[in-house]
Amino acid sequence: MVLNKLEIGIRIRKIREDIYHESRQLFAERCGLSESYLCKLENGSTLMSVKTLNNICTYAGADADYILYGESKIRKLSTRRTINKILDRFSKKKLQASLKFLSILDTFKDE
Repeated sequence: MVLNKLEIGIRIRKIREDIYHESRQLFAERCGLSESYLCKLENGSTLMSVKTLNNICTYAGADADYILYGESKIRKLSTRRTINKILDRFSKKKLQASLKFLSILDTFKDE
């Protein structure tokens, strides 16, 4: 399969606008990118590194296959968006406690 930079950018923009309703600046910040770099990605003028792809997938809750090829479904992003909004309001102490809780929860198998 050939990577299509424009299609990749369209999918990233769709996640940002349609799912998260975030500005390019906020989404870029959350993904650890500059706004200008995210703009280049969304406009299809550049391809991203594996690290950048991982950052976007981690923040957005999207599969790499979806972003790169449009072949899989996006996870339950409304839940992910709600969790992100709650975490944004937390103090450093609450974030650390949340991380410990999530680490414990991650050890349990899904049923």
